[in-house]
Amino acid sequence: MEIGDKLSGRYLLTNTIGQGGMANVFLAHDLILDRDVAVKVLRYDFQDNKDAIRRFQREAMSASQLLHHNIVEVYDVDEEDKQQYIVMEFVKGTDLKTYILQNAPISLELVVSIMSQILSGIDVAHKHRIIHRDIKPQNILITGQNEVKITDFGIAIALSDTSITQTNTLLGSVHYLSPEQARGSNATTKSDIYALGVVLYELITGSVPFDGESAVSVALKHFQEPFPRIREELNYIPQSLENVVLKATAKEPKDRYNSVQEMLQDLSTSLSANRMNEVMFQPSDNLDETMIVKPIKPISSASKVLSEQVSAPEPLDETVFQSFDEVAPISVPKRKKGFLGVIFALIIMMLLASGGYYVYSQMMRYVTVPDVADMTQAEAVELLSEFDLTVSTVTQAWHNTVEAGKVISSNPGSNERVERNSQVELVMSNGKEQVEIGNYVGEMYEPIRSQLRVANFIVERRDLASGPEDEGKILGQTIEPGSKVIPENTTITLIVGSYSESFTMQDFYNLSYDMVENFAAAYGVTVETEYEYDDYIPEGQVISQSPSNGTPLVPGDIISVVVSAGPEEEEIVTASENITIEYTPIYAEDDTEQTEPLPNTIEIFIGDSENNINNVHTELTIEETKTIKILMYVPVNGTGQYRVLRNGEVYAENFSVYPD
Repeated sequence: MEIGDKLSGRYLLTNTIGQGGMANVFLAHDLILDRDVAVKVLRYDFQDNKDAIRRFQREAMSASQLLHHNIVEVYDVDEEDKQQYIVMEFVKGTDLKTYILQNAPISLELVVSIMSQILSGIDVAHKHRIIHRDIKPQNILITGQNEVKITDFGIAIALSDTSITQTNTLLGSVHYLSPEQARGSNATTKSDIYALGVVLYELITGSVPFDGESAVSVALKHFQEPFPRIREELNYIPQSLENVVLKATAKEPKDRYNSVQEMLQDLSTSLSANRMNEVMFQPSDNLDETMIVKPIKPISSASKVLSEQVSAPEPLDETVFQSFDEVAPISVPKRKKGFLGVIFALIIMMLLASGGYYVYSQMMRYVTVPDVADMTQAEAVELLSEFDLTVSTVTQAWHNTVEAGKVISSNPGSNERVERNSQVELVMSNGKEQVEIGNYVGEMYEPIRSQLRVANFIVERRDLASGPEDEGKILGQTIEPGSKVIPENTTITLIVGSYSESFTMQDFYNLSYDMVENFAAAYGVTVETEYEYDDYIPEGQVISQSPSNGTPLVPGDIISVVVSAGPEEEEIVTASENITIEYTPIYAEDDTEQTEPLPNTIEIFIGDSENNINNVHTELTIEETKTIKILMYVPVNGTGQYRVLRNGEVYAENFSVYPD
């Protein structure tokens, strides 16, 4: 594959993203949906390698089952000229390994935010019974907005799939390998949890816990040496946060978290003030004590067995136990065969009736409540109806991992036996709990910062020169009061007053022009202002300044700022094209004589400033050849696009229609 190639006539390769041991990854443009995608192509020298093809296909199969905002989405899987490829979501950013190297040390609030997103994605994989088996920062992508995307399910396995289990084979990176895998055991969900603990350690410290000259030496350290203590090097780390690492990386799987969800819940409160001084986590004692087993001596002959002394049992007390040497006289009982036979028949009939009723009650009267977790309400209602169950009430609740609009749980729960036509309560997710932002302007910075940190916000400070009366006070905030946000996914920047008798030019980029006026009034400088249109900087905020940040100033100096006037409104004009659609006779299947031609179904898709090319704009039928006019509304310097389908097949399309 080379830059400029077009896969399946749809994906135009535009650049190279990266190269791996088995596959190359290209940046491509989807010509149909008009979006950038990542295309992972199996290298040509692996085309005849069955194991490589199986692993490549397994990656596509595993990832395609997982729809989650923290997992790279798979759009398409195909093959061209015997080369397998996967089309995936394109993530604009870098891998977490590079991010750590460039940004360490990372603030603890951001560490918790990044790790929570990773746990949320792996939790979904585990709920689909898929073990990743190669969790490491190199397989985790992060965007400029600190949004995490997990990728590379190439060696992931389904928990029920034993055909591809490789005993005594180490899969995944050795720096993140669990002790049981290092010993040659199979990977489990607890192995993923261990790797997640190592990633959390690296996020906090900036380095891996164990390193060595060879992969074998690193693997040995994972199950022989104690896991390094974070607080011995970084004593400012709360014990509660270190405890999450220690529990996830316990040597014995039984001492680790039972699930990724449990680890996520523990991590979410690890920076809370009431947990800062909790006791250090200690795993349970090692119960694998050495057992001394007496050696079993072989017996060479039957004579040796017979020579062993066997103690005889005590003789029976014949006053208590009857001697069977004496036979009691036998008396012939009177015959009651007919009466007993009737009773026996009645008992059999009652047993059969009881058994039949039990079978009826279990098979017909009762049903098992199906698992509706992670379904939409409509999907859950439809599935429950198949089991003759109805939904009674629907309640809403916040949830950290179940996305909004999906079912959290049901009552009665899944796998419970209930009578047919029973009612089931559904608990639906509103997504992660949202918090309303207050108005902090005028408040002192430190108390507000503490409150926001306890609420799991990521807080950043930005100093702004001010008079002595505003020193330490919040002069502005980047999120409007009243906004509702998810704390752990939100960074709020607070602009704080800073006073000094000598002063320098401040950084006003992307701040409100009011900040510039306050600065000028506090220090006696004059402001010259210009306004320009800008598509990205909101109206009323600073685009550029002169002099630059940090330049010394004295009262009476002149400073210049360029302020955004907002985006310039584009002039919208029309673009049109006339299309002649030929009528093609089609007939019903039972019209073997072809006497009654059917109309053609025409679907028109339009892409312009008002319409999405993926949605049907107009649908009509024709019984003869017809010319139609397609009208589009486009920017004066833009283009429109359209696609016409006749009976479900593309009849005409144009993705570059210029204004009239």
